[in-house]
Amino acid sequence: MKSNKHETSAARFLPPPRFIWPEGQRCAAMLCFDVDGETTALSEDPLLARRRTLMSQCSYGPRVGVPRLLGLLNHLKVPATFFVPAYIAEQHPRMVGAIVAAGHEIGLHGYLHEKLAYLNEAEEEAILVRSIDILTRMTGTRPVGFRAPWFEINPWTPALLAQHDLAYCASEMGDDVPYFHENGLVEIPGQWMLEDWEQFAFNADPAWGVVPENCEKVFDLWWREFEAMHDFGCCFVLTLHPWLSGRPSRVRLLEDLVTAMRSKGNVWFARGHEIASYFQKHPPARQEVDFDMAARPALPPGTPAQTMERKHLSLGAIASWTAAALCRFRSRHNPKIAGGLAQSKTWREFGRFLNTSTPVPS
Repeated sequence: MKSNKHETSAARFLPPPRFIWPEGQRCAAMLCFDVDGETTALSEDPLLARRRTLMSQCSYGPRVGVPRLLGLLNHLKVPATFFVPAYIAEQHPRMVGAIVAAGHEIGLHGYLHEKLAYLNEAEEEAILVRSIDILTRMTGTRPVGFRAPWFEINPWTPALLAQHDLAYCASEMGDDVPYFHENGLVEIPGQWMLEDWEQFAFNADPAWGVVPENCEKVFDLWWREFEAMHDFGCCFVLTLHPWLSGRPSRVRLLEDLVTAMRSKGNVWFARGHEIASYFQKHPPARQEVDFDMAARPALPPGTPAQTMERKHLSLGAIASWTAAALCRFRSRHNPKIAGGLAQSKTWREFGRFLNTSTPVPS
């Protein structure tokens, strides 16, 4: 597999870099491995444990994929971040030890790869605390990074992570570079396009995926995104699952991709905690392009939540936009209702409580 060679000209679109990376690097690259293993099936239905072929496919990740990928990472001399469900850590303790011994980071990924959208806040916190305890005991280091199973977090998740001393989350998809949550928690966003499940996952029953893609096609997809991210000064977050990307041809795919990225030059290969730490120490490294964020008046100096405010579809904004849309809808049928809502003290207090920039409807 070879990188695409396209002629470039001085007239080609090249915006200012979105982020100022260390030592003059043009972009950052975070290689992530979500070691879901057997929880891929068990999180859907514990009774699937009786499916030997299905479970063998899932366990291929921790048993064969991770050792092979660790060998590749050592060969390439690049660091990575492994997000490991605590259940998988308990079932494969020597695998965890091997990841730590190789110098890679281990982050949180639920206990049984639970979908957070189906949990309440207390349930989510209990799983978080349990997982922190298990990984801390097994690795000797308290984890500082978190990726939500299926990437989906709840409105209260950032607060829980900060409350339990996590430094960063790698679950949202609202940007190409790190940003701060309202409470100062760092978000390192990814995207579905840079994920191997959509490219390679397949199982007959339960039905997962469609038809596994050819590695040449996937290389082209990922390389084109990396090349543009390199031009734009972004953070290339690649998410792989060892039960998928630990297969031989896909290990070659990753080797070819990383080799091509290195040849491009000026790429900072970093673990999640290194990216988060750099951003925490250098908040101005982020270049804002959101018109509405850039237009906001400067907030007074104070907490990180004030000076590093970031509202990517925050709960408050969603609620305010929804309420405004509802009010517009009602106005078509009963203007008195809409007018009453717009002028009511309750509405205005609600808007101030949400602290959004959405104007009160009039």
